[in-house]
Amino acid sequence: GFCFTNRAKRVCLGRPGSAEADLSLGVNASVEYGDRARQSSGEPWVHLLVQQEIEPPPSLAELESCRFHVEARLKHSKLHRTEDYTPSRHAAQFLIYLTVANRNPRSPGYGQYLWFGIPIYDDRRRLAPAYQAQDFAGTKMFIYTVAAEVFAKESTQDGNWVIFTQDLLPLMREGLEAGWKRGFLSGSRDLADYRVTGIVIGWEVPGIFDVEMQLRGLNLRARFQPAAPVKSAKADGNG
Repeated sequence: GFCFTNRAKRVCLGRPGSAEADLSLGVNASVEYGDRARQSSGEPWVHLLVQQEIEPPPSLAELESCRFHVEARLKHSKLHRTEDYTPSRHAAQFLIYLTVANRNPRSPGYGQYLWFGIPIYDDRRRLAPAYQAQDFAGTKMFIYTVAAEVFAKESTQDGNWVIFTQDLLPLMREGLEAGWKRGFLSGSRDLADYRVTGIVIGWEVPGIFDVEMQLRGLNLRARFQPAAPVKSAKADGNG
């Protein structure tokens, strides 16, 4: 295995089959913030994210299903409470985002994308609720996060392994529809233009929390629609 760690953050890749497999991400936000909690929602917050591009990315229009699976275990979560602690501003969240992007260079909406979210942990809720909004952290793109209960019936708050699994294809279509209704992704409403282009995993810690999450068995399996049968000339009555 391999671990990178300092006082503030920890990234560990465990050996396959070991107790530390596959990936652990830890944040000691108490080191980053000290004893001063964020005073407004406009202040930056602590992140620890890993990401991977998906190549070649499949088009949503050519898929029959897009099955997602991951197992997650919260190793620890400790709040360092201050007098001005406010749950809405001082939280800890572990999320998985997939980018669903317009990759058609001939489309007016080329480059626009949807942040499709899967909430793995939120200190404020046993199962995190759905969330839809513009990303004000910089990209200005539409965020469509599905409720955790769609993927899992147990909570990572209990510290046990929890399986998150679901076919993402209909949910991604719902996310695009929600974005279109709100005026996002306005350059194209053609599913053939949109592709699953990447995945981002990790912590967003606006509060003073020391946290660590372990993941294993991450996979995303896209199944393509069966090819339409080719009609013969004889079948068309031309033979």
